[in-house]
Amino acid sequence: MRYLLSMGLMTLLFLAGCQEMQVERVNTGAQPVAFSTYKWGVAPLSDVDATAQLVELDEEMRGTVAAQLQRRGYRQVAQDQDADMVVDYQVAVVDEFFSGDTRNPSWDKQFDSNAPQDVVELPPLTDAPLVIMSVGIGRPDGAAIWGGRASELLTRPDSIEQRQRLISQGVSQLLRDLPPAYQ
Repeated sequence: MRYLLSMGLMTLLFLAGCQEMQVERVNTGAQPVAFSTYKWGVAPLSDVDATAQLVELDEEMRGTVAAQLQRRGYRQVAQDQDADMVVDYQVAVVDEFFSGDTRNPSWDKQFDSNAPQDVVELPPLTDAPLVIMSVGIGRPDGAAIWGGRASELLTRPDSIEQRQRLISQGVSQLLRDLPPAYQ
């Protein structure tokens, strides 16, 4: 059930031009369910060979999701068979944006001021990295019932506070409709 962050070129260009958090929620129309326990669907990045920045973001994202679940009364369980639901998440940082000619999808190039006609000009904050977060919660081996994807430009990449605020706000938006745990 791991979310794949496969965003098309036009989506990246659209998101690059936005300075507010963009949120896409899962909308399955599924009936309410009675969940109270969860397991992680993904291993933390600290268990694999990843860059320090991604490990740090991953730890912040995992901690924020866990805190949201705990506030709603959900308990993490050690045994997979004891879990009512699976929680998947992913966080990524896109440092560079690309623009392209929509008439020729095979032609893409990094934006530069001498770009040919019909190449979308990016706004002035494109040097700010784009943080993309996704969360998916659902039945084991099933589709996500809650969650979605959120993204926002990180205008001060060196600010731990801004990054943590961004992740907290994104996770809160994505799990806004998650009901309290069934007692």
